[in-house]
Amino acid sequence: MDLRLQPADREGRIQRGASAREHGAVQRDRDVQYEPRRDRHVYGASARLEKVRGSEGASVMSVSAKIILSVLRAAKKAGLRKGPGTDREAEIRKARAYNRKHPYREPRDGKACCLTLHAGKYPCLLMKREKNGLTDKAILYLHGGGDRDVWKPEVSFARRYGERAGMDVFYPLYPPFTEASPEEAADFVFRVYRGIVKRYGAGAVSVVGGSYGGLLGLQLLSRINGHNAAGERDPVPMPALMILNSPFAYPKTEEEWALAERLEAEDPILPVGAFRYMLEMTRTAAPDTPDSLLYPADMDFRGAPETWVFYADEACSAVAEAIRQSYARDGVPDRLHMHIEPGMMHCYASAPVFRESRRDFDRQIKRLREEKNV
Repeated sequence: MDLRLQPADREGRIQRGASAREHGAVQRDRDVQYEPRRDRHVYGASARLEKVRGSEGASVMSVSAKIILSVLRAAKKAGLRKGPGTDREAEIRKARAYNRKHPYREPRDGKACCLTLHAGKYPCLLMKREKNGLTDKAILYLHGGGDRDVWKPEVSFARRYGERAGMDVFYPLYPPFTEASPEEAADFVFRVYRGIVKRYGAGAVSVVGGSYGGLLGLQLLSRINGHNAAGERDPVPMPALMILNSPFAYPKTEEEWALAERLEAEDPILPVGAFRYMLEMTRTAAPDTPDSLLYPADMDFRGAPETWVFYADEACSAVAEAIRQSYARDGVPDRLHMHIEPGMMHCYASAPVFRESRRDFDRQIKRLREEKNV
């Protein structure tokens, strides 16, 4: 494997340093129907698609989901979730200060058998299902973040996926774009994936990503195609499966930007201006970032695996149509299965805490368990 075991220090910690700079149509589920939504969310001449319950009948939102959403919306309205500042250089300095205060430390809580690996200069956490060896299947889990190194909150999410699916989990600690270019982060994720494939075989590897991690998942597919198109001697196959929760990507057209801004105003989590902030921060910190790492329309999804995307009707879903069109353009429209859940919050399906999230999390686990080791 390209991954090598890296001993941790007495605290189970590997410091990155002060900063890395210093070192076709939406696939229709069998049990649902889709109808045009004739309201404010419109993609040009074709109406946005809304999920409508079919065989399950009308679905009323669970009480627990309503409570959580009410709290999130109240916090946003009260200004507890502050929007981005206008001084991009100052925001980058804040992000880097946050990153220095939250270095990676290998989990020592005993909830999983953990090892820290390295692919180049960045660490990758391996959570093994079996103490004395590896299973025959693995998940590459790509956590959210982007501008800040928020690696810790999703460790428990990744562990849950591994436990429920019976798979080892690789959790790469990619650098945020305020520390290294998105190109460097995408290359790191690709090298981790290639190492996993060499050990397990591509047919036994699934990719799970949420939010900014969903963008990394889309980038990975494009990066694989770029590697293979370059005529490298070691072609890298696609994973068996990809599951993305509220994948983040940047709007490109004026229509997408307008939709994103309208949805930001209603989103219970993302602040108004989040998309422009993230893009401007990226352009400031890494001005040479290619469009193929930012916009789904510029990515290469040829040969993409079965891809399951779970959105709420949230700000991130502004690029749902761009993803759909890109899969269709690259000849794999039937491999994209997109689910948009009305009324939910960002990444609702990644943690089974209320009825709707349990339902769709269980659907994801079922897909992971169904994948065969070939």
